[in-house]
Amino acid sequence: MATNPMQRRARNSFLIGALVMTLVLGIVIAFLVFMMLNLKKENQTLQAKTVYVLNKDIQSGGEIKSSDLKSVKVSSTASPANAVSSSAFQQTNEDGTVSDKTIIAKIDLKTGTILTGTMLIEDERQLTDDVRKQEYNVVTLPMDLITGDFVDIRLLLPSGQDSIVVAKKKIEIPVIAGVDSSDTITMELTEDETLSMSNAIVEAFMVEGAKLYAAKYTDAGNQQAATPTYPVNGEVARLVESDPNIVTTALNALRSRYNRDIRENYINPTISGQQDGVENEKTKMQESITNSQTSREQYLQSLSSGTSTTTSTSSSTSNTSNTSTTNK
Repeated sequence: MATNPMQRRARNSFLIGALVMTLVLGIVIAFLVFMMLNLKKENQTLQAKTVYVLNKDIQSGGEIKSSDLKSVKVSSTASPANAVSSSAFQQTNEDGTVSDKTIIAKIDLKTGTILTGTMLIEDERQLTDDVRKQEYNVVTLPMDLITGDFVDIRLLLPSGQDSIVVAKKKIEIPVIAGVDSSDTITMELTEDETLSMSNAIVEAFMVEGAKLYAAKYTDAGNQQAATPTYPVNGEVARLVESDPNIVTTALNALRSRYNRDIRENYINPTISGQQDGVENEKTKMQESITNSQTSREQYLQSLSSGTSTTTSTSSSTSNTSNTSTTNK
């Protein structure tokens, strides 16, 4: 049925009005959604937390230094509830100054890991004035030992007597001409530990069949250090008592593990029963010195040829009487 012009204009005006209202409503809805998203983003920004992540891999038992950390901001929903703050890595000293704490990883940690309290433990050991880096090339090493591992150094005698000489020491392995040394390790030792190692090395050389060896910790971050059980001989014990380089705590620790019964009834008879003990000791010690000299020459040659980057340990030299350990 035909419509008159007035009806057509009214219908077209209605359709145009409805279209305009729809467009306006769509714009209003889009604007509201945009505002809500911005508000949500602003709220997340306001609720963002600062956390610390690693910029390198850290082994279980390894020290986490301030240079290994990077602070990042994450939303509160992405941040673990027990994420550590900056106070976990710093301490206020008695004089009011602030210094870094020594923090240890309890587990293996990968680059980018957000650090939490359950992953870390504070190392309460203090760096005393008598601590030195000592290099040895006479210890039998585990096949899979790498820099950063923790070990006990033990002395095994043919009688079956097995004593811990020093406990839970972090190992560094020198790199010569791009290759890890096969027989040389470096450890940080206190004066009493250095003397104990020297004593154990000499006695290992004197006794045929004795073995000075490293036993690796399987989970250094969670395992406590073993208690050293190797009793030094009387001469070394007297030297320790009169050594001004040994701090009181180290001296007391050495006294506490001196076991006269083990020394006199097990170790001394084993050593005295070796007819060629002194000659064996001289021969083995000379071999150790020769090996140290050869390794040093190789290291210097690698530097001159520019083919080696080494750990800081390879430039540390120890007293020749302490250069230990070739695999026996």
